[in-house]
Amino acid sequence: MEKVALAELLKKELIIGYVYGLDGEYQEFYFEKSPSSIASFIMLKKEHADKMVLTDTLDRLVLDTFGEFINCCPDQRLLQEITRELVPMQLGEKEPVNLPIVSVDEALEFLSHGSQKRAWIYCRIDAPEDTHGALKGQKKELMDYSLQMGFVVVGEAEDIGNGLDFERAGLSEVMKAAGDGEMDVLLVKKLDRLGRDTAKLQQLLRGLEQMGVELYSPLEGIIRLDYQSPSLSMR
Repeated sequence: MEKVALAELLKKELIIGYVYGLDGEYQEFYFEKSPSSIASFIMLKKEHADKMVLTDTLDRLVLDTFGEFINCCPDQRLLQEITRELVPMQLGEKEPVNLPIVSVDEALEFLSHGSQKRAWIYCRIDAPEDTHGALKGQKKELMDYSLQMGFVVVGEAEDIGNGLDFERAGLSEVMKAAGDGEMDVLLVKKLDRLGRDTAKLQQLLRGLEQMGVELYSPLEGIIRLDYQSPSLSMR
């Protein structure tokens, strides 16, 4: 895929398609989210698929299939819209759309060599219960978000501890990297992953802004200090 087309695709709302072969191995693809695109993707990949799993970039199930036939789609309205597109294709009455589809390897190679903003990922959980699963889930969500936003991830840090304590090893690593000019963007699942003490949090955000680092969250958008009031601005 041409670099310009790939850059435009990665700015859009994406579907992640996992195409499983008979050997159990899978290939991972990205394409734009729409009922027509989903139906077309199913038809274009059916010859190579024992099953398919489609998720959004937050790893939430959109649908899964057995071959070209939909097995489960939690959103019934979306299911109806996809079915209206898919059935005529299955009957040979309509051709699949020739939509842009990019493999995960192509996307990661593009991001690693492009001029995208450099991002660090920071994850935190409060307690050690299900440490591996919870931290892994946060990291995957932020990795998928960085891909959707066109950022290239160059570093990561994590902590297990109370949000009121700002003397955390992972957070210190993030701030040192920011001070050393290693990032343009910091990604967190939610603002409270950085901390829960409002005064200390505002001080930390002020420091990030002074170092030219933007703060993004998949749930809250870009997060900035509002200098006209002692609050935070989230878009």
